[in-house]
Amino acid sequence: MGTFLAVVGLGVELVLAVALMGATFVALAFSGEAYRRGITLAHRAMNALSAVIAIVPLLLTLWVIWRRFFSSRPWGEVPLGLGLPLAVGLPCAAAVFLALLGGEALAGRAFESRRRKERRGLRAEVERGAVEKSCDLVVTDPAATPEDLRRCRTRIESLASPEARWREFLKFVDGRTGFRTWNPEELGLAPSWDWNRSVAVVRHEQEWFLPAFYETWLARSDAFLSEADLERLLGCLNRSRRSTGWSAAAIERLRPQLLPEIARRLDARQGLSGTGALWRDSAREVLAALQRTPEEGGGPPVPASPGTPAPDAIGLARLGEDGSLHLWLRATPTTGTVGDVYFNVFPHEKEFSQWMKHIGPLPPGEVRGVSPLRSR
Repeated sequence: MGTFLAVVGLGVELVLAVALMGATFVALAFSGEAYRRGITLAHRAMNALSAVIAIVPLLLTLWVIWRRFFSSRPWGEVPLGLGLPLAVGLPCAAAVFLALLGGEALAGRAFESRRRKERRGLRAEVERGAVEKSCDLVVTDPAATPEDLRRCRTRIESLASPEARWREFLKFVDGRTGFRTWNPEELGLAPSWDWNRSVAVVRHEQEWFLPAFYETWLARSDAFLSEADLERLLGCLNRSRRSTGWSAAAIERLRPQLLPEIARRLDARQGLSGTGALWRDSAREVLAALQRTPEEGGGPPVPASPGTPAPDAIGLARLGEDGSLHLWLRATPTTGTVGDVYFNVFPHEKEFSQWMKHIGPLPPGEVRGVSPLRSR
């Protein structure tokens, strides 16, 4: 009976040891792939440490099996007996987790540092006269200013052909998924990373950018002729809403002529089948929604503040009757008007507690100014 229990116990411990080693090496493979172009020496060291620690339980379990069944030495000399692999394996698993976590933290900090350095370098180039990179600065720096956008606008308007202007506008598009976006936390419009919300990278001169973007697209001879273009159109229309941080005035500029013209072009695209027809029909639905309810996603009207908000307030907050938090924010913490960005945060979301911690106790129905968030 004792031998049977030893076999079962050591078998379970062997499986756990192999599972720990396998999971660790899978995690290291993903980490290596994710950071293969910019992994730091410290990150490599933490990954190597986690690999070494992950092997220890397996080697120890194999040694205990050898001592229990194949060695002539007294079994009683083994500390903790059959429980030794488990006693060592649990701390090893915790150490592996912490080493992997530490490596990711180091990699994240190194990536942010490298990205800040690249942004500073790009800004220096633009300010020294590299106008051809002015739009690159806007799409890579969440701290882009109105002056940065004006330089980008000047660059685009200086180009004579629609194709040349379109190449600049495409810098604001994320493949076929639509306009590039910032996480609100990157802009200083959220106290922590918000997994449920995003805002368009264009934070200034939206009333110029949005119609100019679609006008340039329509001016191209091959506009909407390919399935890829139709998919990109659907993505851009989906992200041309108030819920993604576009102002009501910018969306209103599309309605009189541009949205009907896009719809007319789509109607002319006959003979499509499969995914092409799907993208076209879905784009038609979004066009109809933008025409019918352009304010959708913009939330209720901006409430009147009972007092004068602080000059540096980034917006207004109110707790609704359903317990959700309504936030009317500026386009950025220092520019735009209150209501350019609207968020409705529900109590079950992680972000709710973060916002309430920043705002403080807020009775339902009371309107309060939102003080600036900590800088990144």
